[in-house]
Amino acid sequence: MNWDAPGWRWIAVAGVLFGAALLLWAAQARRSAMRRFGDLVLVTALRDGSPAGWRLARGLMALAALGLAGFAAARPLGRARTEVVSRRGIDIVVCLDVSKSMLARDVRPSRIERARSELRRLLQEEPGDRIGVVVFAGATMEYPLTTDHDSAERFMRQVEPWSFPVGGTSIGRAITAAQELFRRDPLATRRSKVIIVLTDGEDLEGDPVSAARAAAQDNIQVFIDAIGSTLPEPIPQFSPEGRMTGFMRNSRGEISTTQFTPEMEQQLRATAEAGHGRYFRARQGEVGIEAVRREIANLRRAELAATQQTVFDTLMSWFVLPSFLLLVFASLFVPERIVRRLRSRAAAAGGSK
Repeated sequence: MNWDAPGWRWIAVAGVLFGAALLLWAAQARRSAMRRFGDLVLVTALRDGSPAGWRLARGLMALAALGLAGFAAARPLGRARTEVVSRRGIDIVVCLDVSKSMLARDVRPSRIERARSELRRLLQEEPGDRIGVVVFAGATMEYPLTTDHDSAERFMRQVEPWSFPVGGTSIGRAITAAQELFRRDPLATRRSKVIIVLTDGEDLEGDPVSAARAAAQDNIQVFIDAIGSTLPEPIPQFSPEGRMTGFMRNSRGEISTTQFTPEMEQQLRATAEAGHGRYFRARQGEVGIEAVRREIANLRRAELAATQQTVFDTLMSWFVLPSFLLLVFASLFVPERIVRRLRSRAAAAGGSK
């Protein structure tokens, strides 16, 4: 048996031994006093009742109650079990690049549509997590943290590259916007915080490394999932209604292309390192969200383990209840001498009649 406060056991044992010694001393002192009156057998026979046995019984019950109370104070522990005391959960802000280069079709059906489909699986992975969304090109649009994953997904699907009046791509601005979502939410201070950036890496403005470093100072991890081919890929052009009208062309009339370069990879890798996260590079024709999902699953397991503790069943009642009953019985015991006196008075009253 385990004990939460084992010191009380020895206090209880010491108290019981001391009480037993007092009882023995009192019994010996009483016998010595009776011997001074005369023969011990004769004096005992002349006494009006003999409550000594009752007193001894009451003393023993009081000692037993004291010992049991001491063991109860030591808080005995029974079977051990593991339980979650206060799971905090994870807050995730997904930053989705919706710049025009994400319309490229080196990933089928396109980079942006494939990214949305993969993100949908991520959002459905753990209903208990809160999800926020930042869609970005040259500017950003945000959806606050929520457990309503369907609403977050609808927002993510409604925004298209032609929804932004400002072109370009700003990964740093997206990370800063995600950080502000966390700062504005008071619940986020008590939860694990993650930013996931899905982008093809063409950051034409801003400083994403500094933005990720600032996020890390708020205990936010930044994960980067890079999408796109290392070969030039033409960028489709769409009308405001969403119909493909051909391919984008530069000022010289040439078809605009996008490709993932070593310089982009170096910048994205540095951004993830500054954000105390990880950088993932999708294989050809894929988005790479599976690697992100595994990393988030590891974070969930670590967060769950941090909120688990081993608890024991308490066995205090096994000691408190017997202690209480012994005290009650001890208080109800009536010395035999009093009983005999009551009987004598009742007999005398009956004889006088």
